Amino acid sequence: MHVCHLCDTSVAGDYFRNLTAGLAQKGVRVSLVELGRGTPPKWLAEIPNASYSCLGATNKLQYPIAVRRLARFLKDEKIDILHTHLFYSGVIGILAKRLHSMTIVALMRHHTSVVRMLGSRIHIAADKWMAEKADHVMTVSQAARDYMVSVDGIRRSDIEVVYLGFDFEKFSPNAGDRKSVRLEFSFADEDFVIGYVGNFAKGKGHIQLIEAFAKIASEVPVARLLFAGGGMLLEVQKAAARFAGQIIFAGWRDDIPACLNAMDIFVQPSLSEAFSQVLIEAMGVGLPVIATNVGGANEVIENKVNGILITPADTLAISGKVVELYRDVELRRKISLAGRKSVCDRFAVQQLVERHLELYERWIAEI
Repeated sequence: MHVCHLCDTSVAGDYFRNLTAGLAQKGVRVSLVELGRGTPPKWLAEIPNASYSCLGATNKLQYPIAVRRLARFLKDEKIDILHTHLFYSGVIGILAKRLHSMTIVALMRHHTSVVRMLGSRIHIAADKWMAEKADHVMTVSQAARDYMVSVDGIRRSDIEVVYLGFDFEKFSPNAGDRKSVRLEFSFADEDFVIGYVGNFAKGKGHIQLIEAFAKIASEVPVARLLFAGGGMLLEVQKAAARFAGQIIFAGWRDDIPACLNAMDIFVQPSLSEAFSQVLIEAMGVGLPVIATNVGGANEVIENKVNGILITPADTLAISGKVVELYRDVELRRKISLAGRKSVCDRFAVQQLVERHLELYERWIAEI
């Protein structure tokens, strides 16, 4: 079996590494392809039976060329399944299918309302079109599947839910990482670090968390807020300006497990998610988690058992729950332990790989 994963952006992250390594161990040949121009991930050399390519499409004018290049690649490499990720890779994958119909095209939907929030009517229509034209569709949570059917109106009943999988040896409590990152940002031992990891984009809730921090800081003088993630929004910079020394922007980091270990509590204030990867990662390192009840959050968190769920955009709920957990050390400990156990039991890498292999084998057998 030869499977190709096509992505708009880099394939260097943990998701592709874990999936590629796991499938390769099962005897699957894996090709990783990026839409633009990139370089092979460093870890790829350690995985036999895996390769990297890019289509070189750095702007939308080059997308028609990318379609032809992809179709030729599918034919020359005898790809059994093209598995697309993100918006433009989905469109290009569906169009390439028209030029080379022998390959099965599987669309992976990683979002819920983002296209409706940020895209045009054309984007919304294309999002629905590709989900209906793909041979198979997967998404990362039951909530995302329900959204596709009830809100997007996608007319198909065979959408498969495939939960993400994580390496919980990497995402685990680590005292050394905690000490080094806290030293890097000059956090005192008594500082109570509230953290969030996520690229700066509208809908991610950075503003709501900063607004809540005003109330938190008034009740917890040792509170600090640590953001890790690429990009920046002007409105976020303006909102944080009055908290000099209390809010830290770490920027893009390649040591997210270490950054998470430096935190005392994790808050995910997103207004829209399909299934937040970093939510699982934070629980994996043993952080008590407060998350907005969006996307698949309630498929991960049992409220007040292994985490806390709150209403989106409710800044008073954020501040109130953070202060409650700061004051109640035993509650923090219970939620932390239950959170780590629950994600380790349900979202291990092996389960991710087995689920993909199950679907791939079924789809090939159905031809």
